[in-house]
Amino acid sequence: MHCFVARQAILDSSGNPLGYELLFRTSLENRFPDVDAELATRRLMAEQFLSQQIEDLVGNALCFVNFPDALLREGIAESFLKQQLVIEVLETAIPDEGLLSSIKQLKKLGFKIALDDHIPSKKWDSFLPWVDFIKLDLRQTSMLDCQNFIHRNQKYTKLRFIAEKVETQQEFTAAKEAGFNFFQGYYFQQPQVISRRILTTDEMTAFELLSAISEEDIDYNRLTELFSRDLSLSYYLLRYVNSLHSGYRLQNIENLRNAIVFLGHKQLKRFTALMMAAYISKNKNVELYRLSMIRAKWCELLAEKICPSLQEDAFICGLFSLLDVLLERPMADILPHLSVTEPVRQALLEQKGQLGFLMGLMQDHEQANWPLLQQRLDFVNVSEKDSGLFYEAAIKWSKMLTEHHPT
Repeated sequence: MHCFVARQAILDSSGNPLGYELLFRTSLENRFPDVDAELATRRLMAEQFLSQQIEDLVGNALCFVNFPDALLREGIAESFLKQQLVIEVLETAIPDEGLLSSIKQLKKLGFKIALDDHIPSKKWDSFLPWVDFIKLDLRQTSMLDCQNFIHRNQKYTKLRFIAEKVETQQEFTAAKEAGFNFFQGYYFQQPQVISRRILTTDEMTAFELLSAISEEDIDYNRLTELFSRDLSLSYYLLRYVNSLHSGYRLQNIENLRNAIVFLGHKQLKRFTALMMAAYISKNKNVELYRLSMIRAKWCELLAEKICPSLQEDAFICGLFSLLDVLLERPMADILPHLSVTEPVRQALLEQKGQLGFLMGLMQDHEQANWPLLQQRLDFVNVSEKDSGLFYEAAIKWSKMLTEHHPT
């Protein structure tokens, strides 16, 4: 699933970025879509702040986001405790005591506040001590009026002024002379539309599960709640339990929590990793999911022969080796969200260590690079016959387990 956002830089007089204004989009077409402003802000915040790391989009710079009046009074911004977030109060907001109370609460929580497209008016004077930035639109307010307004409010020493819609060199020079601190407009940069791959609800649940299972002290009530979010996930868990313990039938497991405890930490982590790969592959390339499964078992069987202490890590390493392709994001962006060991991280990111060697061995086999494959096998004293048997066993295992997988 992809989402779209436009960003436009806000720069200081030397061209260094203070931050970016984020603008909601529904496609690569660079215009505001025909949607309600409140819905646009809700979706932008969910897609850019909840589903992924905002740092991937703006680095350490500030994020300026429009918040309609109703959302400020509703308190939705309080759910996004991000030091990078600057809440833009729109010019259509009503400057009454209710809004002022909401602004004060946001400031106490550590948010930065900006007045967007501000039209100087005494009605807003009581807000100025609580505001960090004021954005003045050069198309709406004359440069002389901007200069007078900035001069009158120099007493607010922490207040900074942003010139909006700077479109020429002359306007930029005049805005600097008028006292503006920062600048935004087509003279510097048009809004850039960016497409980002976001996690689906299924994928986010799988990531949460893997994180919860990797905790030192497992909270089984929390795990039960996460599994309960998805009926199909619960079904596959019970089915997996019975595939491992054929002597038990589904009715022998009284409830979901019992099944989780019964499975045990090691198998529970493995099952969750498998489901995560399956959910990420859902409605996509089934062949990539099948290859992930083969790699997982293949890597585990090779590790049993070469480095037995890393068998479990080898399974996870093989299973996650195609996440960058499936998620359409660099592996370096994905790994911080996963609770994996250092050997797995090194193998997936740098192809280093014993697991990195195994990954290289598998890739040589897949790419029919037989001379280099033989060198690797000779180095670890594994025969070509054993390597082939491990590969065949991995294929059989993946077929058995994917007969009813959720892709």
